[in-house]
Amino acid sequence: MQSTNISQIKKAIWDQAFTGRARVWCPMGGVVAIRRRKGQLLALIRRWGRWYPVESVRIEHMGRQLIS
Repeated sequence: MQSTNISQIKKAIWDQAFTGRARVWCPMGGVVAIRRRKGQLLALIRRWGRWYPVESVRIEHMGRQLIS
């Protein structure tokens, strides 16, 4: 799903980092942080080391993984 909601994106980034059940990305690559500055959505892209303006980010939730 596409999202511009900061709190929803931050929750998905947390889920991506600690449980691995979500994937947050934009056309430039994987997103590791998000913020809004002067009304513009900015994303920190994995391995790029700089904030980039984005229209929205894509959030994919993986199914719950069972450990046997």
